[in-house]
Amino acid sequence: MTNLLHKVFTQIILTEGVDEMTPKKILNERGISLVEVVASIVILAIILISIVNLLPQMGLKNNQNEDKQVAVNLASKELAYWQSTLKDDFNSLLANPNATFSFIKSGDTLTSDSNSITISTATTKSMTSKYHSKIIITKKPDLNSLPTKANQISIFIYKNNNILVTENYGYVFY
Repeated sequence: MTNLLHKVFTQIILTEGVDEMTPKKILNERGISLVEVVASIVILAIILISIVNLLPQMGLKNNQNEDKQVAVNLASKELAYWQSTLKDDFNSLLANPNATFSFIKSGDTLTSDSNSITISTATTKSMTSKYHSKIIITKKPDLNSLPTKANQISIFIYKNNNILVTENYGYVFY
């Protein structure tokens, strides 16, 4: 029997070659390995951490944009308020800035130099808000024709610790 096996074995080697007799690797690619699973989890974790780190920055930027938009609208309202308020008393304000005026409330300050008059307010006048304003009125008119003159008025809107949020300007016609 061993002789017979030996002959058959020898015949197979001679006819089919040695390469086919060596054991072949069996490749099973139907599933995924543990290394692939761990690698994909690590990649997903890196991506998620990056996205989560962006969320607070996006929230901060949204708050800044909201403050800016509210302040821009408020600056327009403040400009309209001061233009209408100053219209009647503007000549007296230019002539004697140290006088007492009805539009200067407690907590507000009025200062004057050779070029401008500055009014700093504790709160905005057109509507109650968390902002405060500074109004700078030029003494020299930009338009100096009769019967109308026009002086520039600049509105600066601040929040908290004197952080400038926005500014606007226009003219007081008298």
